[in-house]
Amino acid sequence: PEPRILVSLATYNEAGNVAALIAEIHKFVPRADVLVIDDNSPDGTWQIVADMGAADPRVKLLRRGDKLGLGTAILAAMNYAMDHGYD
Repeated sequence: PEPRILVSLATYNEAGNVAALIAEIHKFVPRADVLVIDDNSPDGTWQIVADMGAADPRVKLLRRGDKLGLGTAILAAMNYAMDHGYD
């Protein structure tokens, strides 16, 4: 079987570019799922990602309630990958 690939993005106030970034990732790795870990961006980044995920099952959102930082976002992505069987 082909490996399950997860690309993670930690975001905060990235509404202006998150959709284009996800599209660009899918150009190069079309089979990859993209997990966006958003720290409750006030500019609505999380909502854009949620809408994209509703239309494309490869787009996943982990919305956190507070601005918790990059380090914990990386750990959250690693835990998500392990919990969901990614390679």
